[in-house]
Amino acid sequence: MGMDINGLNPTIIGDEPVFPKDWDKLSQKAKDCYRELDKEYHIDNPGVYFRANIWSWRPMHLAIIMANELHHLDISPDVLDGMGYNSGHGLKTQDECNALAEALEDMVENMHKRGVEQFGFNLGMWNDRSSVNKLLSDGDTEKLNELYPTGELITKFPVKFKDDGSKIYPSHVVAVDHVEEFILFLRNCGGFEIY
Repeated sequence: MGMDINGLNPTIIGDEPVFPKDWDKLSQKAKDCYRELDKEYHIDNPGVYFRANIWSWRPMHLAIIMANELHHLDISPDVLDGMGYNSGHGLKTQDECNALAEALEDMVENMHKRGVEQFGFNLGMWNDRSSVNKLLSDGDTEKLNELYPTGELITKFPVKFKDDGSKIYPSHVVAVDHVEEFILFLRNCGGFEIY
């Protein structure tokens, strides 16, 4: 599951390739050709579509909420809340998107200066990535929630917890370069809706 974010009035270069009606009858070479053309179209037109899985969208969404507060963007609480769901919420104008992009760029620039490559928030779920991704015990989760309060920004991974070789991460983490892809989308989308 993820968040599909569509530009309302994206900057468009070139024509989008049309998905072949006879896809099942095409050769592998023809399918690969279509996929390559579609990939090039989306690279050339970053404001058309952006996707994030739910695990990376949650921290990105919280970063948007933080950016709104720190930069006084005046995004309404209803829109901010709605951005957490596939409900059609989003910003409606390019000016709003540019303001959010600038605020997120400030955050990303600060993270680059500190050497941060990914960040997350404690949303009550943790993983031990030392061998196989697994959820921690209720007791360990409670201890982590005490050390890292809910909603707290976390930028150093794995988090300090035990000296037993565990590599503990909050379940919701996003790479800074994925946020940069979202900023590029914002600069070119003409407003957006999340579905």
